[in-house]
Amino acid sequence: MRTTRRSFLTQTGIAAAGLGLGLASGPAEAARRRRRRSANETIILGVIGTGGRGTAVMQMAMGCPNTAVAAVCDVYEPRRSQAVTLTDGRATPYVEYRELLDREDIDGVIIATPDHWHQRVLTDTVQAGKDAYCEKPMGKTLEQGFEMIKAVRNTDAVVQIGTHRRAGQQYREARKLVEEGKLGTIRFARGYDCRNYTILDPFAPPKEFTGDLDWDRFEGPAGHHEFRPERYTAWRWFWDYAGGLVTDVGVHVMDVIHWVTGADTPKSVVCHGSAYQLGYWETPDVVDAMFDYGPHAVNLHFNFTNQWQGYGLTIYGTSGTMEVRGATVLVFPEGGDPNKPEITIQPQGDAPEHVANWLECVRSRKEPWAPVELGHQSLLPSHLANIAYRKREMVHWDPETRKVS
Repeated sequence: MRTTRRSFLTQTGIAAAGLGLGLASGPAEAARRRRRRSANETIILGVIGTGGRGTAVMQMAMGCPNTAVAAVCDVYEPRRSQAVTLTDGRATPYVEYRELLDREDIDGVIIATPDHWHQRVLTDTVQAGKDAYCEKPMGKTLEQGFEMIKAVRNTDAVVQIGTHRRAGQQYREARKLVEEGKLGTIRFARGYDCRNYTILDPFAPPKEFTGDLDWDRFEGPAGHHEFRPERYTAWRWFWDYAGGLVTDVGVHVMDVIHWVTGADTPKSVVCHGSAYQLGYWETPDVVDAMFDYGPHAVNLHFNFTNQWQGYGLTIYGTSGTMEVRGATVLVFPEGGDPNKPEITIQPQGDAPEHVANWLECVRSRKEPWAPVELGHQSLLPSHLANIAYRKREMVHWDPETRKVS
């Protein structure tokens, strides 16, 4: 039994008076949904993919004013049930995401499926007349990224890609300092993320896998593979479903490096590493890529067997060096004391602000902080690095022809 927008608002105790809730179908309904809304009008959301990240983003959205979740979808029953519980039982659960998209009361959709589903679900979502918050990495391949941009821009949907470090004030401050010339001319940047999954692996398969899982739906565009628990719980580390650390975490790092340095298109890349410790991974658990951006080089490094460095980035200029360690920005003048930064800034901001920005843009119809073009451009270096890693050779990128050589 489907819940209309009006009955959902009534059931959840949200005042519907004066909101103009006339329901229609097809293009007219899509046009009605995609209009400016007042701050007091409730945005009704659906969530496709209710694992750890999906429910986290869902809760961030529910924490924003006048926002409610009416439907959740996942191929694994325990995750559907958990998501319904987080909405105090108000959301309707689905196994098939198209049934969620068929609902006329849904204004926007949070997409947090495994990567190999992103293109199909995002395309279907915007074609169904709904706005979308799509988790990173945006597409599983370079080609998918270009296709997703085209699909979104053929509609007037407001789409935010989940590169949430865009919301971090530390990176805004870092960019400002670069623009002020504090570092001189940038010639090298290094981004890194180090964690120790040998101590605690959050994606390790359980000793006994229980619960109703629709494996064929999970596989979807990836074809068919024999079920193994690790292929489901740790899909990020299997080439059929994702691109490993280089895309999963790398897109965050490259996004802010692009933002701070002002250069977003590499010319060439080499990439090396392996699954040295986490033997069930197909993708590397330690990996290092070096990019040539023309005016400067960028190094991307991940080590999930040791957490000593944590995460951050370092920008090396001819007049100074900047370190962004978590939320702290430090600037060391060239020739100065390496233990005494000249500038220290500790601003705040991250994922909740990123989700809030999307919802604000759903209301205003303005462009969000991370539109599809940015989501693709921030991911492009990671795709190139994975191509180089798998070919075991340097690869070059031609942005005019969109060809890898």
